Amino acid sequence: MITFNQKTKVFTLDNGSITYSFLLNEEGFLETLYYGPHLNEELSKESLRGGDIDNCSTEYFDTDSNKEKTFPDHFKSTTASLEIATHGYLDKRGAPIIIQNPTGSYQTSFIFSSYQIFDGIKELKDLPGIRTKKKDCETLEITLQEQEAPVKLVYSLTIFTGFDVISKSFQIINEGEESLHLLRAFSLELDLLSSSYTLNHFDGVWANERNWNRNPVVQGEQRISSNYGRSSHEENPFVFLSSTDASMTTGEVIGFNLIYSGNFTFRTFSDYSKSLRILYGLNDEDFDYQLAPRQKFETPIALMFYSSCGVDGLSVVCQQFIKKHIINQQIDHNYKPIIFNSWEGCLFDFNTDKIISYIKDSEKIGSELFVLDDGWFGRRNDDYDGLGDWHVNSSKIDLHRVIDYCHQEKLKFGIWFEPEMVNPNSDLFKKHPEYVLGYNHKAMTISRHQLVLDFSNPEVVDCIYQQMVLFLDEYPVDYIKWDHNRSIGEHYSSYYPFSQQGEIYHRLVLGYYSLLSRLTKRYPQILFEGCASGGARFDLGTLYYCPQIWASDESDPLQRISIQYNTSLGYPLSTIGSHVNNNPLTSYKTKAMIAFFGTYGYEMNPNNLKTSEVEELSEIKELYHQYHQSVVEDGVVYHLMNPNISDFVALESVSSNQESALLLLMNKLKDHDHYYSLKLLGLKDEYQYQNDLDNQVHSGQYYRLVGLRFSRSWFNEFNCRIIKIIKKK
Repeated sequence: MITFNQKTKVFTLDNGSITYSFLLNEEGFLETLYYGPHLNEELSKESLRGGDIDNCSTEYFDTDSNKEKTFPDHFKSTTASLEIATHGYLDKRGAPIIIQNPTGSYQTSFIFSSYQIFDGIKELKDLPGIRTKKKDCETLEITLQEQEAPVKLVYSLTIFTGFDVISKSFQIINEGEESLHLLRAFSLELDLLSSSYTLNHFDGVWANERNWNRNPVVQGEQRISSNYGRSSHEENPFVFLSSTDASMTTGEVIGFNLIYSGNFTFRTFSDYSKSLRILYGLNDEDFDYQLAPRQKFETPIALMFYSSCGVDGLSVVCQQFIKKHIINQQIDHNYKPIIFNSWEGCLFDFNTDKIISYIKDSEKIGSELFVLDDGWFGRRNDDYDGLGDWHVNSSKIDLHRVIDYCHQEKLKFGIWFEPEMVNPNSDLFKKHPEYVLGYNHKAMTISRHQLVLDFSNPEVVDCIYQQMVLFLDEYPVDYIKWDHNRSIGEHYSSYYPFSQQGEIYHRLVLGYYSLLSRLTKRYPQILFEGCASGGARFDLGTLYYCPQIWASDESDPLQRISIQYNTSLGYPLSTIGSHVNNNPLTSYKTKAMIAFFGTYGYEMNPNNLKTSEVEELSEIKELYHQYHQSVVEDGVVYHLMNPNISDFVALESVSSNQESALLLLMNKLKDHDHYYSLKLLGLKDEYQYQNDLDNQVHSGQYYRLVGLRFSRSWFNEFNCRIIKIIKKK
């Protein structure tokens, strides 16, 4: 899959479906040759340089000979397509790595030293990575040396069997005797010869996450980023470039994601040459990492996904790769019970008897896992107290009795935590005020009456870990909802000296991973669900530990369906936390159908459900038991009608064996006197399938080319339907 031609000096990564190649030129720089569909012919230096060699060179002054010289390879540093650009020289398009060496110079330029190729991928020390076996991928590791400073750079590229995916990352190693300042540590550079793309990204705000935005790539710089201390509501790390002629099913699309949960930047730059430079990785705002002698810095892994079959082609690659290589399969492949969460039903107002009554009535609608949300710990009866004091409020609830009742009824039990936050009224803060970010500042920002714990300090992480272990060793919990209800304001740590304050944003994320890693290893049977005030930390770093994430706090089903649709472009349906609640806009059945195309669960006061509502939810419960695991969790979703640009939404999820499919169809406005024919994807042409819309039997080819026909009278406002398409035996 990976080769190096000693004669032509060309590295090639190829899995039979995609090809990525670059040249080691005579100056020791790596020049990108090609990225795209599988290419039989190896590219060469001549195909890169073209015919106008005299105008494609950079001159330099050689201090050894005191003469002006031209690179012998006619290497034009200001326009070349590079794997690792320089900084502080004439190339002003941006570089992935910037180092300030002990002399104060910002010049950063890495020259090839050696390479190795091996099966598999190396694990990162403190960061989540890719779950894989040696047979699944091959890695090219290139070692480069900085020209002016004793710094070694290890550049890792991995290509995967069966997936049009390439991963990239860097290790920066200080081999000198003095500390250096790492001012930028991106994970990826990709130079493309054309800038004729549309930049697709997903912005938003609390309860309105992941709005699909399309911006033409223009000359100059464009940035998609987060500086909120988490991946954020405001922008998601999943972005993609689509060729200007691409559609949902045709054209070139290149996707990017980062296995990271903190600040990030995706940057494009195009100049007079109309080529495009892409840089992606840790946000370099307020980033200044002091690299001590012999110290190594690892960047998060960045992923590149390729599709020549449009946006849905890219989406399928993303979904399947994440399920196989990011998510903990031991947890994810188990049957996931239907969740009932207590929060929207009672908020903080509950006692033991009330919770047991919730459990009893939740069973009527098929609940299999009862989750006690916020309010069970410390003096927690409102937002003002309790965070940081992770012991049961026994005067409020008898948690042993609640858990015993759940298990007696054959239900699993789950609990809510917000480990990274603290209330000023809590015992923890009164005892250790230095445990918070911004300690000793005259005014510390507060949100939801809470401060942020300094997870860059290992002592703080250990304090929370010990509290959680004491609780989890006593109470047999099957599920944890992990919340993070505010963004980071001041990113100052009293634990570190002045010279290391530029490291805090990143160290906070490492502290988060440290706690999650220790807990998931100690309690492998517990299902962790990520949450951050809804969907503010919906990213691959969290998915590495938590196979599902609460997608949004928005409960309006019309808003929710767009959030789920857009999220599923880059992430599997099995990761999208979604519940049925008591929002009055639509029927419970419609809300249940929307939640079905996610993890599925409930969040309301079950004591107030009417008999007719229980019947509606019971109908979807039966569908869940029949098809959810095979079709929704393990299957692939296709995006047939886009609610961002039409009054309809259509999602089709197809089982991995292509024998079953479920079609979710919903309209947002009244639409009378029209006929619709909806063409399906993902079915086998030669199979015969029966649908339960009109009970007709057709081939997979028929559904692909002709589609399902809908009558004029069906589309009333907010009408929703799940249609089954099942292979005939």
